[in-house]
Amino acid sequence: MDKRRNVIMIAAILAGILVLVLIGVAIYKYVAPSNTKKELSSVYELKENEIALIVDNAILEEKGQKINGQFYVPAAVAMQYMDERIFVDSKEKSLSYATEQGILVAAPDKQEYLLGKDDKKAEIPILSEQNGSLYVSLDFIQTVASCSYKEYKDPDRIVVLSDRNKEYLFATTAEDIRVRTGPNKKYDYLTEVPEGVRVIVNEDVKQENEYQSVSTLDGITGYIPTDSIEKTEKSKWKFEKTPVSFEQEKLGKTVCLGWHQVTTSAGSGTLPASADWSSKMNVLSPTWFALSDNKGNFTSIANTGYVAQAHDKGFQVWGLINDFDKKIKLNKILGRTSVRTKLVNSLVAAAIQYDLDGINIDFENVKKNSASAYLQFLRELTVKCHANDLIVSVDNYTPASYNAYYNLEEQGRIVDYVILMAYDEYYAGGGESGPVSSLTFVENGVEGMVRRVPKERVVVALPFFSRLWKETEKKSGEVSATSPGAYGMSGAESLVRANDAVAKWEDATGLYFAQWRSGGATYKIWLEDEASLEKKLGIATAQKVAGVAFWKLGFERAITWSTIDAAIK
Repeated sequence: MDKRRNVIMIAAILAGILVLVLIGVAIYKYVAPSNTKKELSSVYELKENEIALIVDNAILEEKGQKINGQFYVPAAVAMQYMDERIFVDSKEKSLSYATEQGILVAAPDKQEYLLGKDDKKAEIPILSEQNGSLYVSLDFIQTVASCSYKEYKDPDRIVVLSDRNKEYLFATTAEDIRVRTGPNKKYDYLTEVPEGVRVIVNEDVKQENEYQSVSTLDGITGYIPTDSIEKTEKSKWKFEKTPVSFEQEKLGKTVCLGWHQVTTSAGSGTLPASADWSSKMNVLSPTWFALSDNKGNFTSIANTGYVAQAHDKGFQVWGLINDFDKKIKLNKILGRTSVRTKLVNSLVAAAIQYDLDGINIDFENVKKNSASAYLQFLRELTVKCHANDLIVSVDNYTPASYNAYYNLEEQGRIVDYVILMAYDEYYAGGGESGPVSSLTFVENGVEGMVRRVPKERVVVALPFFSRLWKETEKKSGEVSATSPGAYGMSGAESLVRANDAVAKWEDATGLYFAQWRSGGATYKIWLEDEASLEKKLGIATAQKVAGVAFWKLGFERAITWSTIDAAIK
């Protein structure tokens, strides 16, 4: 009986021990960290000969390729993130890259390429086509890239930092740590990071379970405990290379440009009366050229007699070309290499034929889908203009988030003069009445421009015109504003007098304002005159920009130039 009791007791003890062991194992499994390492190849989902691309801490869906043992990057990635001057035409299957020495042009899977007029040969093809997609050689990117990138093995990946304006939160690891796939120690780990290593804290990802999302500098993103982070510092990435700026073709004095609107061949040979009113105006820009189709052609009413007269009076002539025809599709003209080249060559040929001193680009209908091609057009035009001693100037809207794709920073590294059109604050078709160019609008525009473009390349364009507004009330009570037209200085003042209105000065806008009732509608006008112009000129000269411009000649009066001449040093 005692023996049986002992057996039962021993069995109970063993069972208890087993239960305790099982409980211990369960507790350990619950509290112990995962020691399983997740393979990075499964994170990047790479197939044979593919290369992972990590740009600004994000894994791209696009993959690079190993072609004959060499790294290649998808053309779209190379253009957008690695060097914006790389331009790949997917339709005509060619790569273009603008340098001051000439335009580099390469075809797929050929070592030979063209630089200006010279034949060159690369060690491997600059451009390659694989299964209908175009890829750019990393060797070529390395010679030109303005981004920051590094290659890593196991698995093959390229880590790119491209955003020059972004501020990152950098931190240092306070201990040896594992970077995990999720915000808990139970998640598998991706890599081990020693103490004292720099990481980037992903601020846009919320902390969870006292874990923080970070990215290592070799392109691995995961989670580490928040208490393992120290020495945080917010700063921009320090790039080793900056985009090269083309040498500026300068006027040699403060620019004072007047746009001369010319609409017919009959009037294209006559200088504006303004040419005799100013001692400081030194550039005339007649509106002679206009894109006429999507094949790179343009109309011209240029006149050599006009240029000869202008030169005799000491003026330079910068012929203007616009894109105002509604059927124009800039992506079709500028996105095709052969068409873009035709347009560039034709413009330069016209400038030489008519003895022009420069070309003024007034393309106001650039869209996001044509932005990169537009910039490539400006680069190629500038290279060929400089080879012929021609100045390139480009007209731009006031800087804003919605037109950021005009890329003023890149324009300011390429063209000779970036012109700010500091007017059309309220414009016809906008549906709301207001001034053409208030003081605040000009001030903000100039400040925004000089933040992006070197002052020696900035020209501030101011208005000689005022816009009349007609406000009518709908049945809903909503006020609708339309613009019956724009008026020159004298015409606007005559309009106010004719309606027995009184113009009163507004400190807020820096303009005289008048309104009156007629035919059930309210008419409003903010008057551009010498007083308002003097204040705007003061803003421009205080910033020490390269010069000023005016739209348009004929809307001012002779005395207006006394104000301008006094403001220009």
